[in-house]
Amino acid sequence: MARNSKRKRHKKTKTRISKKRLMIVALVLLLIGFGIFKGIQVTFLGIDKLKNNFGVLVTTIFGEGDDTSQVNTDKQFDLEEENQDVKKKYVVYIDVGDGGSEVGYKTKDGVTEKDLNLTISKLVSTRLSSQGDINVIVSRNTDSNLSSKERVEDANYQNADVFVSIHMTGNENPTAEGIQTFYREDSNNGSDELATLVQKSMVAYVDLKDRGVTPFTFDVLKDNNMPAILIQCGFLTNPEDGKKLSNPDFQKDLAEGISQGILSFLDAQG
Repeated sequence: MARNSKRKRHKKTKTRISKKRLMIVALVLLLIGFGIFKGIQVTFLGIDKLKNNFGVLVTTIFGEGDDTSQVNTDKQFDLEEENQDVKKKYVVYIDVGDGGSEVGYKTKDGVTEKDLNLTISKLVSTRLSSQGDINVIVSRNTDSNLSSKERVEDANYQNADVFVSIHMTGNENPTAEGIQTFYREDSNNGSDELATLVQKSMVAYVDLKDRGVTPFTFDVLKDNNMPAILIQCGFLTNPEDGKKLSNPDFQKDLAEGISQGILSFLDAQG
């Protein structure tokens, strides 16, 4: 009887100590959780780790309770949905006029059309590329020769949504001036609408004579599978036009006008 009595007393004492420790741990965790020890650095026995994992430890000691995780369920999504491209990617093909041995017209100061075409095209490309739903492809980014056929074939191969060929122009009459946009005269694919929107946008951004929109079949506008236009940005044979087109600030405004016209057309496509 004495042995059994001693065993029972020992068991009772062990249970009392265990509960005491449990209460101390729980109390410390609760104090940490409610910020009573805020600003005090507690490192003894890894208490900082316990603070960071407070929710897990409470569940371990007291059982299941309210979910205290910091997950925003409104922002949860399936992994398959994450990999889907929810925006339509438009492909805009910027055809840089002339290049290589094809110098084009010149200003009285010797600035060549092929160089101005490339400068304006780069500005337009940069502006359009800043849009998340547009992929821009240029026919050339160096001083290289390309035939009209090569340009059109490349745009068709790239499945472009629009084709915009950028040029300057000239005339024997030095008083000829202004900006003009052309589209293929027998097109029925929205080329006229694209030309109209770009022309209106350009003349709203820059001070050049508005020569309007004209149907005309340039070689680079033949056999295109998409709305296609050719812009003549001004007359390099006109001293005033040439001076403006050589001005970096004017070039930026002109590029913005072209870009906004293209964006307006794409927006209208839905």
